[in-house]
Amino acid sequence: MVEVPVTKQHAKRLCVVSHADLEHLDAAALTVLSSTGVAIPSQKGRAALVAAGARAEGATVRFPAAVVRELIARAPSDFVMGARAGRDLVTGRGSLFTTDGCPAEIYDISTGEKRATTAADVAAIARLVDALEAVDFCWPAVSAQDRPVERRGLHEIHLALANTGKHVQTVTITDPAQARVAVEMARLLAGGERECRERPPISALLGTVTPLGNDEDTLEAGLVFAEAGIPIGFVTMPQGGSTTPITMAGSLVVGMAETLADVAMVEAVCPGAPVFICFIPSIMDLRTGGFTGGAPEDTLMGAAVGDVGEFYDLPTQCGVNASGAKTAGWQTAMEDVTTTLTSMLAGVDMLTGVGMVAGGRIFDYGEMLLGAAIADRARTLAYAGVSGLSPRGALSGDASGDVLFRDAPGDGDGATAVERARERARELLAAHVPLPIDEALDAELRRLVEQSR
Repeated sequence: MVEVPVTKQHAKRLCVVSHADLEHLDAAALTVLSSTGVAIPSQKGRAALVAAGARAEGATVRFPAAVVRELIARAPSDFVMGARAGRDLVTGRGSLFTTDGCPAEIYDISTGEKRATTAADVAAIARLVDALEAVDFCWPAVSAQDRPVERRGLHEIHLALANTGKHVQTVTITDPAQARVAVEMARLLAGGERECRERPPISALLGTVTPLGNDEDTLEAGLVFAEAGIPIGFVTMPQGGSTTPITMAGSLVVGMAETLADVAMVEAVCPGAPVFICFIPSIMDLRTGGFTGGAPEDTLMGAAVGDVGEFYDLPTQCGVNASGAKTAGWQTAMEDVTTTLTSMLAGVDMLTGVGMVAGGRIFDYGEMLLGAAIADRARTLAYAGVSGLSPRGALSGDASGDVLFRDAPGDGDGATAVERARERARELLAAHVPLPIDEALDAELRRLVEQSR
């Protein structure tokens, strides 16, 4: 690893992949795009790509290198993430930290027992996001399993918006009908179509289908968001040894090809639309075939998206935290530190994952508080001496997250940092009240959600 000068995020940025190696990866990704191609099942997106010079055979689109270069160049190098009642965020000015979604299980904040997640959990976690200064924006962090599946994504985004004034990024609205409702909700919150384009209070993350595939509804939803000026990202989740080659280079090539194809499609339809690319890679667990979470390869490949984004001048996101450990403890702390600090040093714009354990399958409030404190400490290290960037307190009302890492005066019961973190979460949930949405506006948002199909 070497350091290279950059202009976007830091005076110096940790380089995980050298420029020479990036050129090799880029050449390999362009070869995949031009020869094998990527499935683009959206007729609208496919037609725009063909008009731009790509070749289609059925759903498969093959991209000449020049077409990829031209379309990717249309995308802005940064974008604004507005907020209902918080500060605006701009990518490219330091790593932004958020929760992750959507586990279907949670360790109950009161009993500690593992159970299925509900809409009340979505609301509570969003309220905690609102209280934690170190968490910059909100993903609906768990699944509202007690809401109808056909409207669940809209319920989740409404619950998040109602319980935090911060920017909300949806990860579960993956069909065009729901996307149109979400856009209408965003416009109501922003105060109009123009205001929503200038300061969009929501953004969206959509997934590819590895290897080299896409879902039609997901792409169509992405185009709905793009046409409204809502920032959208495409996440690739290559799993080395199963959906991609076992090597990190092979996984990166597949991920680059997938995300570049989807960005190119959006820019072919909506030139200048705000987009970003996201890597959440893993190596297959050779015993189970499942997602590992926290493996050294995951850390390096996730941070490498910072290099990929710099190479293509695109905003970036990656997964951090989400340890493979079943509960918060020494393993999650170690993996939180390595993933968060490495990705911040690499200049990744948005880091997702705070609060998850068991490879992203279970949410833990203690892990969320500890992850926020670690992010605050990582900011101190990553941005030390950089003009205009400074760490923020990890806990509302605290100078830093250190309170979670040392024994409190008078402790005689051997309470652990995890237990103190969970207690702090309970305190914040009991005391913090986010700025409410205007009652008439909230009633209209609820109507949109309930009447959606």
